[in-house]
Amino acid sequence: MLNPEPIGWLNTGLPLVLLVGGAIILPRLISRRETRSHLVLMLAIVSTALCLIVFGAMIFTTIYVLQGTEVSAAFSENAPATAVFFLLLSTKFALAWAPILALVWFVAAQAVEKRRGEDIARRDAP
Repeated sequence: MLNPEPIGWLNTGLPLVLLVGGAIILPRLISRRETRSHLVLMLAIVSTALCLIVFGAMIFTTIYVLQGTEVSAAFSENAPATAVFFLLLSTKFALAWAPILALVWFVAAQAVEKRRGEDIARRDAP
């Protein structure tokens, strides 16, 4: 079975940079910039979180392969358990990127409210 490696640049720093960057960029790519719907914004944030977990699992699988671990043997031996191992490893990194994603959501929600307020002001203008 696979064991987690000790903390290092390749297995901690690089994934952290990539996942935090994804938490900042992906919501802007998924939702329309001028959206006025909190539901659309929420779906973009949830989609981003799921994408980051899957992307993180792919990053960690690649890192393990680069470090010489027999990942293909682990997948052929017990694919569901190996997939769960990498997904859980990726999910642990949510401690780092989830607060950033929450801040992105908060800022985007404020922008939605600003656009809604401007629409109301234009509609109520004499």
